[in-house]
Amino acid sequence: MSSSYLKISLLAIAIFLANPLQAQEKTRVWNTFSLGMPLTDKLDARVAYLHSTDITNEIKNNFNWYQIRLGYRINSTWSTRVGTAWLNIPSSNRTTNRIFVNAIYRKKLNRRLVLRSGVQFETHSKEERRFDHRIILSNRLGLRKRLEFLGVAPSLTYSLFYNIGGGNIRYFNDEGEEIARKPANGFHRGRILANFNFKISDPIRLSLYYMNQHEFNLGVSATNRINVLNPNTGRIQRPFNNYHVIGMSLSYQLKGKHNENFLPINF
Repeated sequence: MSSSYLKISLLAIAIFLANPLQAQEKTRVWNTFSLGMPLTDKLDARVAYLHSTDITNEIKNNFNWYQIRLGYRINSTWSTRVGTAWLNIPSSNRTTNRIFVNAIYRKKLNRRLVLRSGVQFETHSKEERRFDHRIILSNRLGLRKRLEFLGVAPSLTYSLFYNIGGGNIRYFNDEGEEIARKPANGFHRGRILANFNFKISDPIRLSLYYMNQHEFNLGVSATNRINVLNPNTGRIQRPFNNYHVIGMSLSYQLKGKHNENFLPINF
């Protein structure tokens, strides 16, 4: 599974690097706070809050994000999670909800490196207009053990997003005649994230990271694209939503009932 996802991720990165950006990218600051709670030796719970601040032109609250999830470790290789999340956008007074489930496969590459590959399926509420469902493929390359220097665990992650359903986009031929009106199903978003996770104490972890979100049209069909120009109005339908993120994530892990070791948390 990890080999196939890695090839798809590398293809998307290559397409991103080969094409110039369509518009000026925004810059955002993400601050995340989370609490982890082991329920059994294999089952854990997590609650999290993320505050997004847009600092491109003026400082303003971009969105607030809340998550509740359960995680289950099947064995040393496989794990799974299920949960729900809310996204509140103050500027439009709109809140969307999603339910998600994912599976994660962990593979040791050598004595120092480990590759973690995952697939996540999401279903979204009707308030989300861009898609009804979404599939996220991700690969994360990290170290098996923390570096002695500052107790840091660096990692690099690439995620690829596949949209299903959502509002219709109008497609036109060269003469400006409408040829189709349908959702833009397909791969349209990628995120690359460089993360540095620090062990502050036994229960506390701090992550500092940089992320770049880039949207694109991956595919050969002319009727599954976003960022489509309506030649009759001169307006672009669903413009690419590209931005940079400078992020901080602070997490606290509660002990289990028998005071066992803390579960590792890496953003």
